[in-house]
Amino acid sequence: MARLAVGGLGPPTAAIAVRVGCSNSECDTDPGIDRKRGPSMNGQDFVAVAVALLVPLATAFAGVLTVVVQDWRQRKSRADRRRMALEDATRQVAFVTDWWTARQLLPATPESLQEAAAVAQGWLNEASARVDAADELPAVQRGRLLLLYRFQKRLAKAIRIVFFAVLGVMAWASYSLVSTILEDGGDLGAQVVSLVALGVVALLLRFWAVSADSTSPDPVPPA
Repeated sequence: MARLAVGGLGPPTAAIAVRVGCSNSECDTDPGIDRKRGPSMNGQDFVAVAVALLVPLATAFAGVLTVVVQDWRQRKSRADRRRMALEDATRQVAFVTDWWTARQLLPATPESLQEAAAVAQGWLNEASARVDAADELPAVQRGRLLLLYRFQKRLAKAIRIVFFAVLGVMAWASYSLVSTILEDGGDLGAQVVSLVALGVVALLLRFWAVSADSTSPDPVPPA
């Protein structure tokens, strides 16, 4: 190692130090050399990276869970409708049987009996159609996780637009958080809180849009 000092330029602290052949450990520990280091990740950085990755995944998982719950509720509602339809059909068939028996006990012509039979057959067909309608499976809407299907209500459509905007901002926030960590600067705490808040808002908007679209249709304005 060699040091060269230029005299007459001030105190010894103004000396110019030139090091030749120093090892990495010496250069790192020497206070006279300002050596830049690459960014290192600490525990807070790892937590921030985990949040940047897990918040979108948790939002998607919560959306999938919501879809599963909706499917379960539809199946349960369909089972209840089918049970009620079978009960109504059973009562109607019993009524038709009693009515036909009583009709045959009354004096009637063959033509009137034929008309009564046609009426009874119509009632039986109605009972059968009611059960068949309860057995029909609802149409499966594709893209339900991201609300990529046709909405009926205007309010639900407006909420969906805001939902898409929040998803875009959340993707940008995740990218910004990772970039901040890699650049070793910035307030990670505020960015983490903002990303989590965006995920919660996205879930609330999705639930609100689905609920708004499942209500009664918009009233038709008078002509």
